[in-house]
Parts: sequence; C-alpha cells; structure tokens
Amino acid sequence: MTVSAGAAVEVPVEVRVGPGRLVRVALVHGRAQTAAHFLSRIALAAGVDTALVVAAQEHGAIVELAQAFRDARLDAVLLSGDARDAKGVALALDALRLGCAAQRPLPIVYVIGAAKLADRVRTAAKPFALDVLADATAAIIALRALRRREADQSLRDEIVEDAARALAASSRGTALVIDVSEQETSCAFAGPEGIIDAAHLVSCGVGAASDRLVADIGVDRIRRWLPWPVDAPALLERIYNRAGWPGAVPGTELALALEMALAREAVAHLLRAALSAGCDVAAMREARSVLATGRIAAFPRLAQTLLTVVDGVEPTGLTSVWREPDDGRAARIALVLTVPERATKLRLVHANGRNERRVSRGSFDLVPLGGDVDVSIGSLRGTGNVGALGLLVDARGRPLGLPHRDAERLPVVARHFAAVGALPGGLA
Repeated sequence: MTVSAGAAVEVPVEVRVGPGRLVRVALVHGRAQTAAHFLSRIALAAGVDTALVVAAQEHGAIVELAQAFRDARLDAVLLSGDARDAKGVALALDALRLGCAAQRPLPIVYVIGAAKLADRVRTAAKPFALDVLADATAAIIALRALRRREADQSLRDEIVEDAARALAASSRGTALVIDVSEQETSCAFAGPEGIIDAAHLVSCGVGAASDRLVADIGVDRIRRWLPWPVDAPALLERIYNRAGWPGAVPGTELALALEMALAREAVAHLLRAALSAGCDVAAMREARSVLATGRIAAFPRLAQTLLTVVDGVEPTGLTSVWREPDDGRAARIALVLTVPERATKLRLVHANGRNERRVSRGSFDLVPLGGDVDVSIGSLRGTGNVGALGLLVDARGRPLGLPHRDAERLPVVARHFAAVGALPGGLA
C-alpha cells in the first residue's frame, strides 16, 4: 500500500492493513459538563462503536441499566469523573455486574485520567478487570489494541492519520483526509506540526454498513442528493440490497449516484459526530488541502469525487482537493473557492492573464483554468493550483441547503452534477 501526498512526498508502507474488529463500548461519565464530550472524543479517535452513554448518578434504575448493558454486548467500559462521582460510578458498575457478569469474555473497565476515582470504585468493579489509563492518548492506544486482529496489523484509520501528516508537511499548511470505506468513515486533520484531530465512525459506510447509516439518519437525507425522482421504499430496497453485497461495483448511473449520496451523508454524519464530541470541525472545513481516499477516490470520474467531497465536507475558504485510490497515487483534482457571504466580484490572475467575473448567490460553476491561480473575492485572497479540472466556484452558501420539494430540488441537484460533469448521459 502507498500513502502519499503527491509527487513531492511518497511513503511506501509494507504492512498488513485492515479495519480491525468491531469493539463496542459504553461511556460512563461524571457530573462535569465536559466529561461526556471527553469520552466521546476518545471513542471517535479510537474507532470504537459507542453502544451506550450513561451519566453516573447516585440514584437510578439499576435493573433497567443492567438490561441496557446486557443488550449492548460490550467489549469495554470507559469511565471518567472525579472523586465526587464515586457513588454514581459504583452504582453503574453494580448494574454492569448484574447485566454482564455471565458474559464471556468479560468487558474491560478503563478509568481515564482519574486515579482517585479508580481507587474508590476498584472493589465495585469486581469481577471485571479495571485498568487505569493516564490520559486520552493512552486510552486510544488501549482501545486500538483491542481492535487489532493480529499484533502486527495496522488499522486503516492509522494509515489515514499518517496520510494527513504527510499531506500537511508537504503542503506546509492544514490538511484534512477523508476516507470512506464499506464499513467505516474516517477523517484526520493535521497541521505542519502533526495530527490535531481525528475521528473514525465505525458501522458507517457505503457498502455493508450502509443500512446502519440509513437507520441513523433516515432515507430522506440520502434521497435528496439523487438527481432523479426515486420513492423512499424503492430507495430503501436498493440500500439494503447494497448492504448485502460487500465490495459491489456500481453498474448503472443510478447505482453510482446512490453510492455518491451515501458517501456524502457518511462524511456529513461523521462531522456532526465530531462536532458534538468537541472536535474543531470549523478548522477541518477551513483546511487548505483535502484528500479523499477509499471508495470516494475510486469513482470512475474525478468530478464524482470532487462533488462528493464538496457536498459532504462543505469546505470554506480556498481549498485544494486531492484524491488517492487504494491502488494508486495522489492526484490534484481541483481548487475549490467557497464564496464569502455577500461577495460578488471575483478577480483571477493566472498564466493567461487576469480577468474579473461577477458571482451570483447560489451559483455553482467550474472555471476551466490550468496551473496556479491568484484568487481575490471580498476579504478572501489566496493562491493555489487548479489541478486537473479547474477552479470550482461555490456560492451556494454554508451550511449547504437543498429545497425540500422534489419539483424544486431535482433541477438544482441535476445542475450541480452537470456543472462539474459528474455523470454522463443527460446530466453532463
């Protein structure tokens, strides 16, 4: 496998890479307002499935909580709090023992950054193994160790983070790597000095996990991205059929448009989860470079990757978009300009001269340029290489919205496809 950031940086990696096994965790947090976000961020960074979130309370329905623990089939429990939360945490551990004492193997209890709390609840944790971890980094390492099927296996999300570091170092700016696979969606954000934020959402993808994605967000969020009318029951049938055929390659324009829609929503769902966990999603969207990998990098046309990334990430500012298939090397697709609010006059300086053009609100146009270009619009100024496709001028606004009614939405979505040449046939 090759992890690269373009022609300047290429790092050959001779390792076995895989998604790892599914690890299900429960988050038990204390009364501090930041405790739940702290644990959620660890779970996202480690790539584990959060099955249950529990607020440690001194008085609660222990039987119902025990049933919830039993139904979750947990691999681990993450605890965070302080000494004041000891009684509530002990009650949660009593419920865990009632619900999971007969489970094999027993879930592991991790106490993160709270040695005093661990001392107070150690007895209540029996018969479960209790491990005290110094900080979030130690917790991520421990959880990833649970995910590895073999000791020398590298997890796919670790490779995604390495790619973000490489791209940030080579471009000397901020970089975001978006990876969408059959069963997992990942993002890693880095600056020239290294990784800043990473989130990996398991059971959220465009293949075997597409049914889980639809169950989480609803079928209408998928349907809104299709440029043709499709009723919800028929679309659900297509999605569940897709989930039953891992590795399937889209054979029709509708199947490809559906996979693009699933990928958009997988990325958007991940970013919402990252935002709720306290990640700096605004900085991710402002990244100077965005690299697409996985299934979104394997679409037949560069324009299909470009449209999926722009709609899913909703970048702001001036962004270089790259893509790197699993069996290829990185290629620069386009330069994306997100037009600032109320700005209308765009000035461009490029190898063939300079020109001005007016930008209307809601427009979405691909300007066929080549090489480096200086961009100036409103308070935004920058320089970038336009890649293979050119400069994409996106004045649709942020957050990106679409009309609700089919009669209004379908022409809008079809125009977006046609603007970049994302599909052959009648749309491009």
